[in-house]
Amino acid sequence: MTQDQIKLFIVDNDPIFRLGFCTAIARYPDLVIIGQGDTSIDTFRQLTQGIILNVLVVGIGLDLPELEFSSLQFCQRIAQLYPQLPIFLLTLDLKFKQANKIKSWGVRGYCNKGTSIETVKDALRAIAYGENYWQTPTQSRSNQLQKILSNLSRSGRQEIADSLAEIERQLASPNLSDWERVFLVGRQRELLAAQWLSRQLVAEDLPAAESNDSSLVRSSTPEIIPLSPPTNLEIAPVFEDSVTAEIFERVFNDIQFGLFNRTPVTLEIDILQREKKQFLLGLILNLVGETLEELKTRDNPLIPIELNLRSIWQQATSDFFFLHYEQTIEIEREQLTTILLQEFETIKKNTFDKIYSSLELFAYLLGETKLSIDNVSYSSDAPEAKIRAENLLQNLIIQLANCVMQVILNNFYDLEIFKYNLYTPTCRTAREIASFRNELSWRYRLETYWEEPKNVFESRHRLFVLNNDRIKLLFIYAPRREELEQLQGIPWMATIAIETRDAISPRLRAVLSFAGSGVIFILTQVIGKGIGLIGKGIIQGIGSTIKDVPNNKSRK
Repeated sequence: MTQDQIKLFIVDNDPIFRLGFCTAIARYPDLVIIGQGDTSIDTFRQLTQGIILNVLVVGIGLDLPELEFSSLQFCQRIAQLYPQLPIFLLTLDLKFKQANKIKSWGVRGYCNKGTSIETVKDALRAIAYGENYWQTPTQSRSNQLQKILSNLSRSGRQEIADSLAEIERQLASPNLSDWERVFLVGRQRELLAAQWLSRQLVAEDLPAAESNDSSLVRSSTPEIIPLSPPTNLEIAPVFEDSVTAEIFERVFNDIQFGLFNRTPVTLEIDILQREKKQFLLGLILNLVGETLEELKTRDNPLIPIELNLRSIWQQATSDFFFLHYEQTIEIEREQLTTILLQEFETIKKNTFDKIYSSLELFAYLLGETKLSIDNVSYSSDAPEAKIRAENLLQNLIIQLANCVMQVILNNFYDLEIFKYNLYTPTCRTAREIASFRNELSWRYRLETYWEEPKNVFESRHRLFVLNNDRIKLLFIYAPRREELEQLQGIPWMATIAIETRDAISPRLRAVLSFAGSGVIFILTQVIGKGIGLIGKGIIQGIGSTIKDVPNNKSRK
């Protein structure tokens, strides 16, 4: 491979298009395809494993609306993580306004998928050498018919969007049966297709922010962009060439993809900047890996598991704290250790005791036991076991990260250095921080007196998991009979209230339905017909009066 060769990576959801693109590009010795994939999380992981390339080519197919959205989201996310990476789009059509908006993502160029390979080749070379290349897009000329269709279909398009949001909410429920999930997914595809078709009919633009296009100066050699994980933290080697190493690698890459909280629960880490949040979770993941390496040499590694979790939490808090504070602040490690001892009981009660299946997770990662899911034992390399272990590990590091931030928010929330180095810009004033802490306090009260008793009563555990670039909730079934029998006070009363509601609500709904039917019958059949008869009499009276008027005139 010569020094001037241009390294490309093609991302497209259509494998036939990727094959054709790679075959066409192979004719040019200075263009080399070093990788390809679709817009899945696996491709994102591949891109963040130290690949060195000049141009990322992203294909957007408008024939499948759900893939179109996925491609655009993938493109935008990569551009956010690697703003210096030249991105080149290949799509079926791009209107003038759409092109101007997409430039704000950092995309350097565009060509239509029907463009000749010679033109695409020239565009790739121009972008690799630091220029922009935008094929003249289709001018957006909304005719009168499109305007009329847009006005007429506005309510219908809004109804489609509302239906899609409702279906997404229903699909997030863990209590759906397989038939219900299949039905909802099919309904979602139909609505997405209808949404895409309506957008084409009214020439609706892609939703994106405005941009300022800046020309780049052409260099003498292609821009070489090394793609590494966005944070400065690298994953520590854990049991190389094993299932555990694979799980750790997947979780580490999930952290790099994003940690946007999309749950209804306020988390302590929500106050952190995105990079700091990723760094903290990556730090805890590495500490878990180091702990596993150490436990592997012990005779009884998992007894007790609480000490291992406490050690990871203390080390993560100390490392994260002293990496982000100025040395001028008079806080010694001994002082922080004392604070950690004081905070442990509260953190143990609020978090450690509620982390689900931590003992089973460590045993599985150490290769000690198989993983049991719904009373079925799965071997370590089974896909079901890998997915469950990945979810448990994600929940563990998120919960430990919350514990780290709980110490900082309880004791050092007003340090100015943390306000600028750690917190998001929206949480820097005393009022904003106090509001955030009050929200966390309310969340713990709500969980203690309502959410946790409800989960115990419904025999389920709540997990915080990473899905694409989001933190989401996952509820899994597990028997909790002993915990249910030990509930007392307000938590016990909460379960009684839920049981009472379940017993009364069907009968109450039936009574209200019957009463509603009775009201409708009275309004339509009794009062309505009575009003109708009165109106009919008035009309008949007016008619007879009109008939009598000419007769009176004729008598005169």
